[in-house]
Amino acid sequence: MITLDADKVSVTEINRALREAVKAGEEVEILNPRARHHLGVGILGELNMTIRGSAGYFCGCLNEGVKLRVEGNVGWFAADNMMSGEFIVEGNAGSCAAPGMRGGVLVVKGHMGSRSGQVMKGGTIIVGGNCGFMTGFMMINGTIVVIGDAGDLVGHYMVGGTIYVGGKVESLGVDAREVDYTVEDDIYLSDLLACYGLPKPPAFRKFVSGQKHHRYGKKVYEGE
Repeated sequence: MITLDADKVSVTEINRALREAVKAGEEVEILNPRARHHLGVGILGELNMTIRGSAGYFCGCLNEGVKLRVEGNVGWFAADNMMSGEFIVEGNAGSCAAPGMRGGVLVVKGHMGSRSGQVMKGGTIIVGGNCGFMTGFMMINGTIVVIGDAGDLVGHYMVGGTIYVGGKVESLGVDAREVDYTVEDDIYLSDLLACYGLPKPPAFRKFVSGQKHHRYGKKVYEGE
């Protein structure tokens, strides 16, 4: 186990050490993060790391294959463009979590701010509490699971993917529509939430794209 003290080394030095830890196959813990920004960014390869406290903006961004646990909260843009791996936040997350996410799993056990999963292209986001407005804004693929309540404009202009909400939904966004929640969905979510020790609410609502407000994959100039 490699221990990095953020009070004694810079964020640049920490991220450089993390890349070296990937090569060495070492596990890493970061002490005294004190909500510093850009911790654990641009790490490519298998690495188990723990941040023992809260992290600031852009935590765990541009990563591929990293298993990251934050024992506090994270600021805006956590898991930005995450490619694969696992990112678990024991507390809350700020707005715009996992924009452009392509794969892996982001689990926020507390609440999450607005526009989580914006333009995400794959992967899974799980929110243990409530989330703010525009969850899944323009999402292209992937899955978002909100155990609690969701704010206004859920799935606003979503192109693909699936959003599940276990609590109250303030309003749906443009081109988001509700479909039947199936037995297969229930089995999938039961297994998924059990993996992270999260409670499953009595029922979920399921939302997908209405496929009316985008042109991806359509022959625009042939007969339209």
